[in-house]
Amino acid sequence: MVAAATSTLCEAANAAVQGNASEEKLIASAKGVANSTAQLLMACMVKADQHSENAQRLQTAGNKVKRAADCLVKAAQSASVFDEQEVEVSVQSSAVYAMAAELQAQEEILRRERELEQARKQLAKIRHAQTYSFKKLQDNQDT
Repeated sequence: MVAAATSTLCEAANAAVQGNASEEKLIASAKGVANSTAQLLMACMVKADQHSENAQRLQTAGNKVKRAADCLVKAAQSASVFDEQEVEVSVQSSAVYAMAAELQAQEEILRRERELEQARKQLAKIRHAQTYSFKKLQDNQDT
């Protein structure tokens, strides 16, 4: 999972460098690396002596990954390359055109809200599947 998250992060960073920037993808990828690293740490700590030198170094490395991901998120959020472009609004003098423009804007909002809700449901399914797989892996290791 860490390797896949890191690969996605590299792709997002490469796209940003090439001018095909997506702030959301870069931020989600950075958070994905931090989350998958945390899951890996948790799995390691379950089986390891938490007071051993190796466990302490592993925890330190995990903390550094989390801090680096947080720094990347902050940098992406403050980067001017991701600044939203100003939307030009041209309202015609006719009431009919104004009403049509308003309806189009409302339609766009509803479409994006629906997409957002679908993305949230997909994320919940993925997290549920990961939790189930993690528990199954732990059960298999315990036996």
